[in-house]
Amino acid sequence: MTTAVRPGPEPALAARPEATGPGSGPGFADIRRALADRAPALADITRAFAPLEAEAHRLLPRLAALRPGIGDTPLVPVPSRAGRGTVWLKTEAANTSGSVKSRTAYALLCAAVASAGSPRPRLAEYSGGSLAVALAELCGQLGLDLHLVVPYGASDRLLDQLRRQGAETTTAREGTGFLGAMDEAVRVAEREDRHLLLQHCAAAGAALHREHTGAEIIGQLSGYGVEPAALAAAVGTGGSLAGTAMALGSAWPDCRPLAVFPAEAVYGDERAPDGARRMSGTGGLGHGLRQPLIAAFPQDFFSFTAVAYPQALQAMRHLRREHGIAVCGSGAGAWLSASAEVDQGPRGRSAVAVVASRGTIEEWEHAAGS
Repeated sequence: MTTAVRPGPEPALAARPEATGPGSGPGFADIRRALADRAPALADITRAFAPLEAEAHRLLPRLAALRPGIGDTPLVPVPSRAGRGTVWLKTEAANTSGSVKSRTAYALLCAAVASAGSPRPRLAEYSGGSLAVALAELCGQLGLDLHLVVPYGASDRLLDQLRRQGAETTTAREGTGFLGAMDEAVRVAEREDRHLLLQHCAAAGAALHREHTGAEIIGQLSGYGVEPAALAAAVGTGGSLAGTAMALGSAWPDCRPLAVFPAEAVYGDERAPDGARRMSGTGGLGHGLRQPLIAAFPQDFFSFTAVAYPQALQAMRHLRREHGIAVCGSGAGAWLSASAEVDQGPRGRSAVAVVASRGTIEEWEHAAGS
């Protein structure tokens, strides 16, 4: 089951009065400032990625050697939830790190190298999981100095994996959630004179998805003579949805972009995150903040839908049992949202759902126990 949600008035990204709570501090002022200072305009998101990539390859040729392991992922058709149409799953687990974040990490590194004009920028970033793994893997292979900040409660398994790749790690304060990791990463970057990658403002990530992920989907669907009615993707930073939506919209103007959020943490949620279980790697930031890569678009560009965690877990089990495909919770949510679109109206329509990964150990434990 998916629920349509309508975002309220756009709040400012700059520091504003903040509800207090455990570890809330002065309203997460550092990350608010960084998001406001680096928020991309739509013109930034539509800028070509290829020239930036070429400059990064010139400065750091080993980046080009990593490119073949990223992208060209399968597009797998499965029936929609009610069986009235087809949902084509863009299965991003085929990337080298096992998730769509291989693409994001590669785009962030290309942008960092090109903007620094140096093959050896010192980097900082925040992540709750998949992007940290992808960045640590790429930086380990490239010999780049990386400091990652993870939320309080990040698993020892994740921290060990990052450190084995040579990344330095810091854990944010208890009670501050993901936004606390973002806030701490700003301070780490400033204190250690590092370049903060700031995935939530990375126009290069959206541009890469437009020129690569979106172009792949267009080529794959065109080969089957399919015109999609919708594209669904769960929103973490928003880069994968923004980029692929622009690409598919240029090929098929009636393709409706669906921004999928957890029902437990919707877009622009004014509440502080409460730690409730939800689809991993996605969701509103809380405290009224909105993903800048989504906020850069006109308000009517995306259709917003919400999927509750129990429904995502049920969909994970269904796709594995009925179709032999393991997907993450956010991918299952995207399949549900795409299904809701094609299951109404005429039979035989198609939609695309971006599946970020096969799912974490924790998600599958929750799916088995629910």
